[in-house]
Amino acid sequence: MSSVSRVVIGLAAVAVVAVTGCSAKGTPYQTPSSAAPSSAAPAPSAAPTAPMASVPAASGQLTGTQLQTVLLPQSFFPAGFTLSQSSEVSSGDTLASAPAQYDLATTDCATFVNHFGNTGFGETAMASGSAVGQSEQAFDQVVYQFGSPGAATAFVSGITSLASRCGSFTATDNGAKGTFSLRTAAGPALGGHPSLELVQSGKLNGSPLTLDTLLSASGVDVFAGAAVGLGVSAPVSLAKETIVYNLMKRQAAAAVLGG
Repeated sequence: MSSVSRVVIGLAAVAVVAVTGCSAKGTPYQTPSSAAPSSAAPAPSAAPTAPMASVPAASGQLTGTQLQTVLLPQSFFPAGFTLSQSSEVSSGDTLASAPAQYDLATTDCATFVNHFGNTGFGETAMASGSAVGQSEQAFDQVVYQFGSPGAATAFVSGITSLASRCGSFTATDNGAKGTFSLRTAAGPALGGHPSLELVQSGKLNGSPLTLDTLLSASGVDVFAGAAVGLGVSAPVSLAKETIVYNLMKRQAAAAVLGG
């Protein structure tokens, strides 16, 4: 993700960049949860509003442009959050085959947070976006597609390994500098697929930042949803689980239509 959330999913920052935002076509699998009061970050998200049935493992190869249609539309997000179209990220109309520019086994912590939500991790395609609030809060959504299920799983495992050596680090983006930490924990099963919670916390130009991300590898794809807060708690009016689960369902529908 470079405005409220890009420095967030990317560096950490709800005020620097809004990772990407692109309205999606097709049926919006809407299950937004009701607003929840703010609490100390990282706070638990609102619980998903519907049972999560199994979703088939992601298959097929969609371009970044096609993956943009998988991203959740404006109607999905709570009132007060608007998709940012000025910072959309997509790998475009062709599938990539280049090796990873940022190898998770060797890249440094600052490089990872500055580029997560963008291209360069060995994916064949990707798309990401952000819904930005009016009080330095945002929701991020990302889909990374890889050449094989093993590569998708390795990407999530690589993030776990990287976070273990990122207990404290400094990162700078768009002139903003901060000290952060990463930590991971096992998340709940989503659509029958395991998930990983990645929490980035610290201070950006003196303001506390929390970027709470949930990632799930399903087949060839890695789906991610995040809640971001800069100077305020991360929003809890929409569950990260709900974002990821609905991305899974939209990808399944798009793969069938595209296949």
